Amino acid sequence: MAKLPEKLSFVRPLIFFARKVFWKILGASDTVATIRQIGPFPPPTPVDNRMMRLWERLNIMESHVNWRLHGLPPRLVNVKLEQAGLFAGSGEVEAALETFKLHSPVPPPLPDFLIKKVSEARSIFMFPGDNNQEWKMIQPLLHPEAKVTLIDDTSDLFRYKEDTVLVESEPEGTVPQIRILRSSAIDASARFIEVEFDFIWFSTTLQHLTPVQAMILLKRTQKALLSGGICAGMITSPDNKTSWPDPRWLHPYSRKQLETLIQYSGLNSVKFQSWGDFELFHSQQE
Repeated sequence: MAKLPEKLSFVRPLIFFARKVFWKILGASDTVATIRQIGPFPPPTPVDNRMMRLWERLNIMESHVNWRLHGLPPRLVNVKLEQAGLFAGSGEVEAALETFKLHSPVPPPLPDFLIKKVSEARSIFMFPGDNNQEWKMIQPLLHPEAKVTLIDDTSDLFRYKEDTVLVESEPEGTVPQIRILRSSAIDASARFIEVEFDFIWFSTTLQHLTPVQAMILLKRTQKALLSGGICAGMITSPDNKTSWPDPRWLHPYSRKQLETLIQYSGLNSVKFQSWGDFELFHSQQE
């Protein structure tokens, strides 16, 4: 078969040379890579995450300054996230939480039926309360043979740092066994794997949880309460004019709402009674 001649073959080297010079002037030495970059499907480039974080931080700062000084609307849609990014590490959040914690309402003395139950209980699971107030009330009542599991709840805003006041102890003489479990309220409920507790105290923990989390926590108590055991806790009604605003209120239940929640969780009939600034609720296992 005859071979077609290559037209202007002697000019091709000149054309290639001129093209390389042209691309060189434009700042591209690798023409193939350049064409890929400007094509419809450019290759991915590595992201400098550190630079992106710095850029995001500068945008937040600029937006915050414009907002404060000039009244311009913040560039970010979520103002809470913007403020959280600015306040993180400044110590202002911690100082505000300490103020709320310091002014937490103090519960009144325990009613007689709870005093009797605590003094007879051999196994107790409890949240110690704000500033460990309920733990301080219960501690002198403990039976020497009692085994107590205290929850240092990491999901509680007031417990953003480890509680050094809570101390573990081994059973010795009149001193009961005390164990400290530092975890979130839901993770701590994984402790309810067998029937072992005479008394479970929730404090105000249910109000710091979503309804789903609260129901899971209440359901799990059924697996852990001994016959005759008591599950108890307290709520602060948001309608109470004397109550201190609690920043942890994820869901401030009313008495009726909590009563329905406990009913749906499968616990026995719950009883309520007024208890200072709180509503005390308790349910006894059959």
